[in-house]
Amino acid sequence: MSNVKTPSPETIVANGQSPSAHPKALEGAATIVPSVVSPHSRTTVPVRHLDRVYSIFSPDRVEILTEIHSLERARTPRWLQRTSLVILGIIALMILFLIFVPWQQNITGSGKITSFVPGVRPQTIDAQITGRIVRWFANEGMTVKAGDTIAILQDLNVNFMDSDFMEKIERVRERTVSAQEMAVQTARQRVIQAEQRELAGKAALANALIEIQTSRIRYKRAEDLTKEGLASQRELETALLNLQKSQADSIRSETVLESAKRDVEAAKNEENRVIQQADALIAEIELRVANARQRGGASVITAPISGYLVRIAEVGAGQTVKEGEMLAMLVPTAGAQDQAVEAFISSRDAAIVDVGRPVRVQFSGFPAFVFNPGWDNFTFNTFGGRVAVVDAVDDGSGYYRVLIVPDSTQKQGKWPSSQYLRQGTPTNSWIMLNEVPIGFEIWRQLNGFPPVLPHKVVGGGKGDKGEKKK
Repeated sequence: MSNVKTPSPETIVANGQSPSAHPKALEGAATIVPSVVSPHSRTTVPVRHLDRVYSIFSPDRVEILTEIHSLERARTPRWLQRTSLVILGIIALMILFLIFVPWQQNITGSGKITSFVPGVRPQTIDAQITGRIVRWFANEGMTVKAGDTIAILQDLNVNFMDSDFMEKIERVRERTVSAQEMAVQTARQRVIQAEQRELAGKAALANALIEIQTSRIRYKRAEDLTKEGLASQRELETALLNLQKSQADSIRSETVLESAKRDVEAAKNEENRVIQQADALIAEIELRVANARQRGGASVITAPISGYLVRIAEVGAGQTVKEGEMLAMLVPTAGAQDQAVEAFISSRDAAIVDVGRPVRVQFSGFPAFVFNPGWDNFTFNTFGGRVAVVDAVDDGSGYYRVLIVPDSTQKQGKWPSSQYLRQGTPTNSWIMLNEVPIGFEIWRQLNGFPPVLPHKVVGGGKGDKGEKKK
């Protein structure tokens, strides 16, 4: 054997020679690789920085593949790959959720329980007159019926303080009516007298006309007899005098008749005046009597409708109350058909709320869970209703009143009875609108857009070609 020393694989690599130039040196190198030369600095890399060394022997070529531990560290870890896939899956699910999951748009409003019928809303019982309380007939929380006496007042008006005032005013009324009736009768008698004088004048005029005709005939006869010499001149003059007297009597009768006619007209006018005056005086005294009766009735405080008395005034018997001062509050007994919710919404939402819109209502004192009012499976213990009235004018602060009534066609459309759901109970209301993807709703909320587009209006200007949106 030759004494030439075969170089070791690490020496060959360290000298920068090709491993194929010393094939014998590579025998057994598949398992023994002490170091590797760095390609940049020509220095030997310690064995602890090597992960694996693979030797592939072939007649023409030998390759040594190495993987440095730093490259292994640069590779993406498997847990990070799995986490990335999970994140991508979550993002994909969120995108699908935002696109395909529906969301029920709604308008939120707050308010209280009231009555849809104005006649059964809570109302105050006020003192109609200034007076002193004589006695209370009711207590707090008492149930009263229409017409039941609540309290009695003593009138302190000087014109009505007399205890016999009603009897005296009644006597005054009777006497006034009797006097006016007598005045009317007198006026009618005067008319009758004038009419009788008119009839007498007519008769006198007719008699005068007859006298004229008779006097003319006598005068004509006397004139003929005088011409024939059968009658004296004196007889002719007497006949002429009688004719002239008859004519004068006729004129006087006509004058008396005209005067009688004017007397009849004046008597009738006087009769009308007396009748009107009597009617006015009787109406005046009747008004005073009615006012006195009404004033007397105002001293008795009664319940206008059936209900419950609350908030009775603290004044007691013997104390004075002023006109218009509240004595008590009456809460009428309302049926289920009279229940309603009085909610207030903003001016932006009022423009898109129509009568008949479905509503979900939550009552104070009735626990409820609301995630989306339009999702029945995620909403519990809310009650159904519908919009009945939307006020045409705001309340002075930019909010509009909406009246909501029960809707039996919805889930839990029957509201609790008025025994538990009393007027004035706070409420939260959700007016249902359109169903849209949840992604659109989030985008709308972020941009502050209204839930739906405003109503269309018909353009009336020259530049309008049809319907335009506001």
